[in-house]
Amino acid sequence: MLTRQQAATYCGVSVAKFSLVCPVSPVALGEGKRMERYDIRSLDAWLDKLSDGGASLDNDWLAKLDSEHDRRSR
Repeated sequence: MLTRQQAATYCGVSVAKFSLVCPVSPVALGEGKRMERYDIRSLDAWLDKLSDGGASLDNDWLAKLDSEHDRRSR
């Protein structure tokens, strides 16, 4: 289980970008925002979906994050 900062770092983006584009909801391990954590397996599943099943040198998942965010903003 990862904090928001750890999850953003794990995904290779800033916390601000992570908050904008990540569809994975945190799990409440207690009361308050400080107790919210991200399940690393849920993050992996989301990232795998972005790259169609796995990492690829030909596949820029950060660009996909940007385009996904742009579509949601419209």
